[in-house]
Amino acid sequence: MTPDVRADAPDVAPDGSPFAPPAAHERHPDVHDTRERDHQVVKLLVTGPFNAGKTTLIAAISHTGVVDTDVATTGDEARTKPRTTVAMDFGTYSITDDEGRVELLMFGTPGQARFAFMTDVMKGDVDAVISVVDGSDESTHADAGRAMRSLIADLHAPLVVAVNRCDDADRARRVARRLGALSSEAVLPCQLIRPDASRDVVVAALVAALERLERPDSWRPPLERVIDALHRSAAVAA
Repeated sequence: MTPDVRADAPDVAPDGSPFAPPAAHERHPDVHDTRERDHQVVKLLVTGPFNAGKTTLIAAISHTGVVDTDVATTGDEARTKPRTTVAMDFGTYSITDDEGRVELLMFGTPGQARFAFMTDVMKGDVDAVISVVDGSDESTHADAGRAMRSLIADLHAPLVVAVNRCDDADRARRVARRLGALSSEAVLPCQLIRPDASRDVVVAALVAALERLERPDSWRPPLERVIDALHRSAAVAA
């Protein structure tokens, strides 16, 4: 005989006592409930001219596949690289520990002047700016310097200059000064095809954000936790 089951009948356990569904942590004992813990977001803007190495930097750090808007290049640009960013690159790096979750969001701007308006779309609430320039291509430096100075004057955010395809610190500093970087702003010669170089640049940007922290003091620990995590990942890779 089919038991009498009504939609409004109370749930009962086999012994006839009222049945209550298990708590979330009992249903999924391996899943930790992080709703009560802190969730902080750190935002970096990665900017620079065409073919400087912005996408390479973000891809080396991101835990997730980089969201890009690459299209095939045309004209003279096609002789330099087959595809280029027309809207943005986006990557993330996240850590979760006993203190909560920190997400590092990296936004890469397009390198061509005709897409410069996308920088205005992405630059809000930036914690630091990484300006990537090709140290081997001086023809891009004048435009890169104008764009960098305009952006920093507007944002008042900490700046790190990554001089890609360059191994000489003195030369990198000279390039950065020509771009308009201040002597107090960090300059790194780098080869961004190496993941460790990208980590060094991102850590430098986070350190710059710490040194010019305009957020409440509570913001310092999340930045330090991301820096520590990047250092640990570098040690593991070594």
